[in-house]
Amino acid sequence: MKSLIKIVQFILNEIIELVLSIWTFLMGIGFYVILPILTFFALLALVIGKNWNGFIGIVLFSFVACLILGIIKLLQIILNFIVGILLNERGENKRIYKKYEQWYENSINQEYERRRRAQEEYQRQQQQEYQRKQNEKRRFWDEQYQKWQDKEHSNSRQEYSKQQQQQSRQQYERQSNNNSRFNYQNTNDGGIIQKFEKYLDVLEIDKNGEITERIIHKAFLKKMKVVHPDKNLDKDTTAQAQELKAMEDFLKAQLEYYLMQRRKRQ
Repeated sequence: MKSLIKIVQFILNEIIELVLSIWTFLMGIGFYVILPILTFFALLALVIGKNWNGFIGIVLFSFVACLILGIIKLLQIILNFIVGILLNERGENKRIYKKYEQWYENSINQEYERRRRAQEEYQRQQQQEYQRKQNEKRRFWDEQYQKWQDKEHSNSRQEYSKQQQQQSRQQYERQSNNNSRFNYQNTNDGGIIQKFEKYLDVLEIDKNGEITERIIHKAFLKKMKVVHPDKNLDKDTTAQAQELKAMEDFLKAQLEYYLMQRRKRQ
């Protein structure tokens, strides 16, 4: 029965649409072709005979045409309304709306569940990343602590080695002073000779052999390779390098005086 009513509704709607199209076509011809001609003659009758009947006829023609068009559209609306009552379209619309609400609620729930799982996965990944960084940080500080311990052991060994070297140097200086050509007690030069020979010992230059600026510079470069800051990145050796440079400058400046004093005592 519903199918038959829908078929009848479809046929009647098509007939009304056809009539509406034909009437609209006729109105177009009337408004764009016939109406200008009637308006011209009505205006001519008004000018010549002072007759308003032409304009009244034009207004009535336009009103009737629009009224018929409105009636056709109204018939279509009434037809659809009656069919809607017969088919209970309002109840059908409610049923469809209820299904849509259920579908929308299910979609919202699914989207909420998807976002909840995504949030849990994101938090899990963040926790893993945090744990990984903590492990890396712990390993880093363990390595730093191990390096510090190794450095402390190395510094202890170096300190012990320095003490041994200092003791050996002091013993060597005492022996060198005994073997020196000069008697420091009888040398009235402000300690230049003693200081000169002390620097020779530091640079490991034979005080009884040949001494030239070239030999001094060569010995200076040899010592500088050991204490140069670029070779000792783990500690500051700038002061030692400056002391060696000062020794070289002093030896070069006092070399002529020292050699002269040594020749006098030969």
